[in-house]
Amino acid sequence: MALKLKQYRIQAGLTQAKLAKAVGVSQPNYQRWESGASSIPEDKLNKLAEVLQIGADALLGRHLPIEAGFYDESVGEDLNYYGEVAVYFHSGGKPLLLSISDGAFSRLHQDLQRSLAFVTVESLSNQTVIIRTQAIADLYFSSEAYDDYGLEHGHYEDFIQLQMPDARDWEIVEALCCDDENGLNEFAPEDVRRVSERIMITDDQYGKLVADGLIKSEELESEKDKNQKETDRIFDLAMKLTYQLSSGQRRSVDAVGAEALFEAFYPLVDFDGELDNDLIRLPIAGWHRIVFINKNALDYVMLPTHRFDQGRMEMDAEMLDELE
Repeated sequence: MALKLKQYRIQAGLTQAKLAKAVGVSQPNYQRWESGASSIPEDKLNKLAEVLQIGADALLGRHLPIEAGFYDESVGEDLNYYGEVAVYFHSGGKPLLLSISDGAFSRLHQDLQRSLAFVTVESLSNQTVIIRTQAIADLYFSSEAYDDYGLEHGHYEDFIQLQMPDARDWEIVEALCCDDENGLNEFAPEDVRRVSERIMITDDQYGKLVADGLIKSEELESEKDKNQKETDRIFDLAMKLTYQLSSGQRRSVDAVGAEALFEAFYPLVDFDGELDNDLIRLPIAGWHRIVFINKNALDYVMLPTHRFDQGRMEMDAEMLDELE
């Protein structure tokens, strides 16, 4: 609840003091709501929802899941499924294949025709990918009307056909990966169950598949192993930072906190690579571990979108707090 209230306040561009005044409470009182130290009275919850122009249920973390659309104008271009983009690199490293929305297609199509050092694309699978334009050998857009994904269809080993654009769902994925009971308790049980069923198969479900003859009993363990590997790859989309170098080498590290992740890479996104030097400093998970990445040696870097966006929110919050 606390994180959601802070998120909606920042999206509205309000300081704690301004929002507190708008709902008729003192700033310290409001601060206790945002930190989760005290509960919000029902009348004030409704007032918050009115000021922030959002439903009270959303403030409480109850919401309909955000799903990708298909020829559905009501969801907007950033949720309507366009198709795939395949990116090949001079390095000869593994190509990228990403499911993207109409909005992501339009932005990337335009950016590729500008003189940008880096282009950014967000997939429908929680991937924010920052690509060095000079590393691109060729790039292939394929709309949903086609059954193939590019000139080397079938050679995309790491492609995950999972369209799940709701950042809150990826927070659940992260909590499931870490067995974080406190994190899961932030969400409605039905949402946790819905996300779990999308990314993994339970023993009860396996039992039913065997009983229905859809899996042979002698093939059960190999089927479990195959599906667990797929689930682990989905966990990686929530937890890992992956980058490919111009040598073709690919590395994955455990992503750090959201703010550190955003601070490290936002110059490539917002300022087209304008850094004080060529090295990107990134603390990684673990004690006293730091990696430096040369931006000019990158093919691309892939970040968990939900963490990158949360980092942007936290930085925006700091800027708003400085106004108080």
